[in-house]
Amino acid sequence: MLPQHVSDNHVSDSQHQLRCADCQNCRQFQETDPATGRYVLKVKCIRGHWLRGRKRGATDLYRVLSRRTPKCGDYVSMSEDAADREQFLATLSATLPLERIIFEPDGTPVDLT
Repeated sequence: MLPQHVSDNHVSDSQHQLRCADCQNCRQFQETDPATGRYVLKVKCIRGHWLRGRKRGATDLYRVLSRRTPKCGDYVSMSEDAADREQFLATLSATLPLERIIFEPDGTPVDLT
């Protein structure tokens, strides 16, 4: 028998889709502009399930909660159970930035005003 946090069929029910932000394969990375050294934080699926055409896709960090799928063979929840998952997603929603933030190479946010 699989642990509770691992879905045995990797399929959501009809009302709830799998939230990619709760998957162990969802990873944050820095996309850096080589000319300036500035970067933005993005998120990608390390298993390559997010595609843009034929290329692996990524999304800005502030949009990660919008990534959902009805099924995924590689989905592994980071939460122990449904209540833990809902608490994690609520906390994530409250702490994610509201918009794209550009950072200087030293990690300070760029003032765009």
